[in-house]
Parts: sequence; C-alpha cells; structure tokens
Amino acid sequence: RIGTDGEEDSVLSLGKVYSAVLGFSVITRYVVFILPVAALLAVPVIVTATVAKDARADGVRLLGLFIWIEVVWFSLWAAKLIAQILPLIFQFFCGIISSGTRKYMLLLKAIEIPISLLIWTIICWGTVPVITTFEHTANFSWVVTLRRVFLASIAVAACFLCEKIIVQLIGINYHRKQFNVRIKNSKKRVHMLDVMYEASRKLFPAYCPEFIEDDYIILTGVDHRQNPKAAANIIGGIGWVGENVTSAFGNMASEITGQQVSTTAAHSIVVEALEMKTSTEALARRVWTSFVEEGNDALYPRDIVEILGEENKAEAEEIFDALDVDHNGDISLEEMVTTVVEIARERKDMARSMHDVSQAVRVLDRFLSCVVIVLIALIYAAFFSSSFAHYLATIGTQVAAVSFAIAGSVQEFLGSCIFLFIKHPYDVGDRVLINDTQLVVEHISLLYTVFRRIDNNRTVQVPNIVNNSTWIENVSRSKAMKEQLEIDIDAGTSFEDVELLRAELQMFVLAPENKRDFLPAVEIEILETDMKKLVLRVEVTHKSNWSNEFLRSSRRNKLMTALISATRAVPIYPPGGADAVLGGNFAPSYSVAVSKAEAEAARAEFVAQKEAKRM
Repeated sequence: RIGTDGEEDSVLSLGKVYSAVLGFSVITRYVVFILPVAALLAVPVIVTATVAKDARADGVRLLGLFIWIEVVWFSLWAAKLIAQILPLIFQFFCGIISSGTRKYMLLLKAIEIPISLLIWTIICWGTVPVITTFEHTANFSWVVTLRRVFLASIAVAACFLCEKIIVQLIGINYHRKQFNVRIKNSKKRVHMLDVMYEASRKLFPAYCPEFIEDDYIILTGVDHRQNPKAAANIIGGIGWVGENVTSAFGNMASEITGQQVSTTAAHSIVVEALEMKTSTEALARRVWTSFVEEGNDALYPRDIVEILGEENKAEAEEIFDALDVDHNGDISLEEMVTTVVEIARERKDMARSMHDVSQAVRVLDRFLSCVVIVLIALIYAAFFSSSFAHYLATIGTQVAAVSFAIAGSVQEFLGSCIFLFIKHPYDVGDRVLINDTQLVVEHISLLYTVFRRIDNNRTVQVPNIVNNSTWIENVSRSKAMKEQLEIDIDAGTSFEDVELLRAELQMFVLAPENKRDFLPAVEIEILETDMKKLVLRVEVTHKSNWSNEFLRSSRRNKLMTALISATRAVPIYPPGGADAVLGGNFAPSYSVAVSKAEAEAARAEFVAQKEAKRM
C-alpha cells in the first residue's frame, strides 16, 4: 500500500514466520529459540579466548564474564523446561497416592513463569563465581555486588511466586467449590439431550416433512411462523442446504486441525441450539414429539426405553428422571420445553458467572501485585542500604499513618474478598431476596454486584460490603418452596368448614392439570382469633423454586383462584359476612319522614352549635 513503505508486509511476514515456529515440536522450537542467540553470545567467548586473552574489566578477565553470560542464557531455558515438566513429575508421583491432586497439577501449570523465574535467579546467583574462574581471587567489588543483586532477586522471585500461588489457590478452590458440581450436572444434562436428539434423527431424519419447521428453527434460531413469507423459500431447500453446507465446513475444519470435526453431529447441533430460546424450544418440541407414543399427551419411561433399546434401559431411566422435574411419572410437552429452556439458561448463567469471578480474581491479582512491588522495593533497599535498619521506625510510622487514612477502603476490599470468595451467597442469574426486595443477579464484581429488580426491571448496584452484613435469601438455590396465604374469615366458622376448605384445596392440587405444579400436602393453620374474625394461613408447596417468575406467577394465580372458589363452595364468609344484608327481606330497615320546616330548623340548630364551639 502507498505510504506504508513495506512496513505492513514485513510485519505480516514476521508474523507468519513466528506462527510457523509455534507450530513446530517442542524440541524444534527450543532449538530455534536458543541456538541463534547462543551462537551470537559465543562470538565474544571465542574472541576473548583467542585474540583478546588479556581483555579485562576492572581487573577481571572478560572470558569468564562472557562464559557466565552464555550460562545465564542457557539456564533461562533450562529453568523454563524444569517448570514445564514439574507438573508432569508431580502428577506421576503424587497421582499414585491420591487421584485428587489434579487441581495442584493445574496450579503448577498456571504458575510456570514464576517458578521458572525463581529457578533462573537461583542458577544465576549460584553461577556468578564462574566470572572469576580465571582469577586467583573472587573479591572484586562489582562481582560481589552482582552476586548480591541476584541474592535479592531470589527473594523478589519468591515473593512473586507466593503471590501467584495465593491467587491461583483462591481461583482453583473457588471454582472447584462453586462450579465443579454445576459443570458436571450441566454436561450430563446436555449429553442426555445429545442422546435423545440423535435417536430422534434416526427415527425422523433431519428436515423430514414432520419436523422441517422445527429443524429450520433449530438450525437458524428464527421462528418462521413470525415471518412466514420471508422463510417460505428457505424451508423448501433447507434439507439440502443445511446438511451439505454444514458438512462442508466440518470437512474444512477437519483438514485444518487434523481432527474429526462434524458440525452435523448431535452434540454440535444441541449446543448451538441451546444458545437461543427459539431454537431451544424447537429442540425440546422435536425430541418430545418424536419420543412420545402416538395418541398420548405425555412422555413415559417406557417410551424412552423403547426407542433407546432395552440394553440402554438404565440410561433411559436416568434421562427420564432428569427431565421429570416434578417427579409425577410423566413429562408433558410444556414441562419438556420448560426443562430444556432451564438447561440452556443455567449454561449461560454459569458461563457469565465464571467470567465475572475470573475478572474479580484478576482485580485481586493486580492489588496483590501492587503489594508485591512495595515489598520488592523494601527487599532491594534492605540488601543495598546499610542504613536501612535506621529508617525502619520512620517507615513503620508512615505505614501506620497511611493505614489510618485508607482503613475504610482496606476494610471494604477485604470484606468484599471474604464475601465473594468465601461466603459467595449467589451467582449470576440467581433470584435473591434482599431487604424484602426481589432481585436477579446480573453482574458480579469484586467490590459490587449489579442486580435487576423484578417488580420494575430497574438496575441496582449494591456494594458487596453492604451485602456482607445483610440477610440474603437465594431463591434459585432453594428446593421446593411454600406458598403461604393469609385470609380473614368470620369468627363463627366451624372446624368442620375449615377441614372442608382443606379438602377442597387438596382436590385442587391433586387434579391432573395441577399435580405437576404442587405437592399433595395442604396445610391450614389458625393464626389469630377474636370475637370478630379468624386469621387462617393456607400453605401449599410448589414442586420447584420461584426462580422462574412467569411460572411462579402463573401457579400463584391458579392457587388464588382455587382458594376463592373453595371458600365460596364450603361456604366460608368474611368477618361479619354471615349476617343478612341490611335492608333485605331478612334484615329490614326502617326510616322516619319529617317536614321540610323541621329539617331546616334542625339543620340551623346544628350549624349554630358548631359555630358556638369556636374560640
């Protein structure tokens, strides 16, 4: 291009060369990286060993110095190689004793650079005497200073290594505690969908007439029913285009990576479908419709066993148990769609939560790195300043003064770290109740959390130090939750009527259309009583928690309607509601008529008495 002077081309060429080198084997890469520089460093060694034998620097022969520099260069890569094979050695020896040491092997891999730096500084410090190999004495001032520099560098590298170990242990232990089980469960449920979708495609090939609409939505994520004209032409050729194009891309990926990559494999399609709600719902419909027996409106265990085969009966029963969330023995289409959508939502929320926590760990790493920098300065000062001890009292006083100034910030930082990495009461996507406010977690940072209010959809940012001292009810982590309703009834209501009310509600929760939503137990308790009213508390347990607001409100509406209908059916009256209506046939009322003059006189007398009371 004009004006670049070939700079862009040269960068691209170097980039291609570097990429090609990275594609070599480990031994080849090390040879390419080490030998050219080693050859350059060997030139002054040869020169000072032959034609410039007497060349010296402050009384020290340069041959020893250049030999030491060559040793330092090789030791750098030797330290890196030791740090790379250290996890393998640890796994080989410690893995025999315990299989739970994998996380520590990952820790060693993550701190490869700090370990290599520590090993390298130790080697450099130990090889400094090589400089004075050709001398009768090693007491040269600059050599002693150089040795002291590397001795201080060992302490610095050790501090750097300790900081990285602390950060990695926090990250590994946190992820193991919070996400290991969730990741395993998510992978297990996705694998179940893979098995069911693969079996569905064997029964009904992709883009067959029965499922061409759902297959189109699974592939594109676009519901053609919302725009039928735009999709009419696409659906006609979707079978040929979908399979051939995706297979072509899969073949290209296989050629590039050298591995088998199939974009038409069940797992690839399922994972892609779970990224969008429309394709997730279409996937659930296709799987459920292809498995359910014709004429039935629910999926049963025998249907899955019949399709997967008797040899896979255990796996089929496990799949059914995972999908039958309400454990009522069958799976309706609505329940199937809801369950698969929930699987997709959990995958997304877990990915966002892991990303947010990783960002928080990076922030913690930066803060601790700043502390390490201060320690590095103190270490070098202690090694090279003979009067450093005299300044310790002054430094301590200044540190104490600064600590008083930033005590609030330090307290907030430490409290937020404890709240996030140790307590961790919620993850991204969780529904929580804080100070009687229903919230959904949108984003987690080290010092604050962003919520979305359920009642008005507003975004709220709350410092973690505030939440650290607050009661937090995590709805998403809860199991089956109780709905408690309080109603005031007439004081004359009998015990038999209360039991009839409970029986009516029992019939409601046991009805086929409601047994998926509620557990069969219904409890009614009299909380308060006086001469005018009784306060009843009705308790009905949902079969799931209330993380899904649409599902919760739908169930609550049904329950409230059933409660009103049951009170009317018994019947149960409100306080004072059992009496006849005043003015009716059973409670007549009477009135007395007066003349206009008498009414006006009475009115005037009332006004006069009212005015007489004024001050």
